[in-house]
Parts: sequence; structure tokens; C-alpha cells
Amino acid sequence: MRLGKKILLPILFSLLFSMISLYSDSLSYDMATGTLTDFNVNTKDNPRNPHQYKNGTEVWTKSGFVGRVVYTGPPTTLSFTNTGPDATGTSNNRFYFTYISSSGESYPGRWSEFFLVLRAKGLRHPKEQPSDRQHDFSGINTVVEHPGETITIPHGAGSEEVAVGEEGYNVDGAKDVYNGSNGYKYKYPYTYIWVDVTLIRPQITQGLWTGYYESEITVSTQSLTSHILLLRGKYGWPLVDPPPFYSFGVTKTIADPFPFSELEGRTTTTQALKVAEVSYISSETAATIHFAANAAGTSDPFSFHCEGSSFPYYLAFKATNPNRSVEQAAPGQTFATEIEQVWSPIDSTPSDMHVLQGDLKIYLPDNQVQPAEGVYTATVYCFVTPQ
Repeated sequence: MRLGKKILLPILFSLLFSMISLYSDSLSYDMATGTLTDFNVNTKDNPRNPHQYKNGTEVWTKSGFVGRVVYTGPPTTLSFTNTGPDATGTSNNRFYFTYISSSGESYPGRWSEFFLVLRAKGLRHPKEQPSDRQHDFSGINTVVEHPGETITIPHGAGSEEVAVGEEGYNVDGAKDVYNGSNGYKYKYPYTYIWVDVTLIRPQITQGLWTGYYESEITVSTQSLTSHILLLRGKYGWPLVDPPPFYSFGVTKTIADPFPFSELEGRTTTTQALKVAEVSYISSETAATIHFAANAAGTSDPFSFHCEGSSFPYYLAFKATNPNRSVEQAAPGQTFATEIEQVWSPIDSTPSDMHVLQGDLKIYLPDNQVQPAEGVYTATVYCFVTPQ
């Protein structure tokens, strides 16, 4: 991601006169003892061969530890793709840090290669007696050597409960039919699942200059929920200010498509229908976020479209961290991050971060909107501007 540029992430909402179950998965970033910044791009990790990491030896203590990608939802597969600059002159098709100048210009011919080592773990549900809730259920590393490769998450996670007579899990992860009092009340065996992400640098480089380097990795679920990890590396002792870095994600929280009855009658910001969650976090970089109806980020009105028909809607944003009142997200309006204490969902450790997290909502201009039957679509673009 280039310095001073904006990123955009389209979200598709559809409208249909039938009910479809809601999506329930989410992705977030937990720094833990990791970092998104200042990776040495000219170091050689040992061992340097990807196959030597396909074992049970944990690697999160290495200097390339990025942190945790935290997941809730049903069993899924997470894919890791390169969505930043594409390095040129490479031969191994791995991940790359590429040089970025002080003016934000990218030099894809100057790069340092790396691959990822992942380890999936789970956090069991709270117990009455304190105990170790962390569970290394995989017991082995997964190597993502090339963009697009995946790690399988065979278990679900979340706080949802089952009905009496349905199968559920207890706080120890055992499964049985819930009778209302036997403790098998959870839909999934874990509250959270997380993936330790560590980058390994084999010291394969080209044309390194003293300065800063960038790499953008997008983590996606099978339902296309995604989260961006913007990584910053460096070579030597740069004399200029570093480019911004951050973690940013948007999680859809409503079915696609959803029935008009869920939106009908909602004509104020306080009545607005929640459709997504937005999360920005960085230990160093403040930012503003704004929303638009087109990829240019201009003042086009928000509207749903179907063949030969359309109707307007308004967008609202309710910041939850920091806690702010719900506001109409009018075209051109920006929402700023603040420095807040962010707590790890896994081990409850706090960190002071630049953060903006909240709910994206939609509502109608009045009660006169009566669309014809059909499937209506709209795209909301989310722009991040580092400060």
C-alpha cells in the first residue's frame, strides 16, 4: 500500500424477498508479542527451507512473528494472498517485501522474499475454575509458501448456544446432547480460534536499498470475509519517516441476500440495520475512514439497484471503540481513529493502539419506499487514509 494513498474494499449487499441464514464468521488481528512493522528484510532465518517447518516445533518466538489472526464462525479454510505490490524478477512465487520511497513510490524490482508458517489453536469456553483454556488442537505447523495457499480450520468458534435437544459442546470441548443443565450448550467447541502467523526470510533478495519495504497480505474465509495485514520491513538505517502500516478488516454481518422486511420501517440512524463491522488497528499510524457509493470515493448517493428499478438508502456508522454516537455516513464525511487500549481476546493483555472499530448500518429515507420484487444490489466502498 503506497504512502498517502487510499485503499478501498467493496462490500456487496443484496435484497431479496426471502430469508437466508446469516453469515457469522469474523476475522481480526491480535498483536500479542508480534508486530506489523520493522522486519529486517536482509536477515536469514534458520532453517530456511519451507519443508523443515512442517512439524510440531512452534516458531512464534522467532523475530518474524506477525501476531495472531483471530477467527470466529463455522469450520472454514483461510487463504493467504498477496494484495500489495507484485515483486518483479522473482523465481519462487512466494511473498515479498518491496521497496517504497519516502514519497510513496513503489519499486517492485527491489525486494526480499519470505514465506509463512502458521499454527492454528483454540480458546475453550470460560470455566468456573481458572484453568488453561488455550488448546493447541492442530499440534503441527502449516506452511504457506505461495500466495493463495490455505490452512484448514476444522472446528468452529463463537459464543452461540444450542437449543435443548441439540448436540453441543461443554467447556472441555466434549460433545453431547444438551438437556438444559448438563453443560453441553455451546454450538462450537471454542470461543475463539486463532492462527499464529510467522514470516520466514531465506535471505533471497534483489537490489536492496536502504529504506523501508512493504507487503500486504489479505486473509480470507470461504464466505469471503477478509482482513488485511499491512507489513512494513526495513533495510539498513533509513533517514526518512516510515510509511504507515495497519491492520484493516470489514466483516459482513447480514445474509446476502436479505429480505426487504428487515429494512422496512427503518428511517433513522438509531433504527438503522447493521450490515457489517469495520475494524482498523495500528500501533503507530492514525487514520481516517470514509465510505462511498463508488470506487472514486465521490459524493454519489447510496442506492440499491435492480434491472430497471432502484431506490435510495442512507448509510450510518456507529463507532464502538472509541464509543461514539451513531452518525449518518454522508458522502465525504470522515471518521477518525483514536488512541485506545485494546485487549487481546486470547490472553486479555492490553495494548495502546490507534483504533477505530464500529458497525456499518443502512436505513431508508422515509416509509414511502416500496420496491418491486427482485434482487437489488449495492456496493459500499471503504476508504482508509493514513494520517
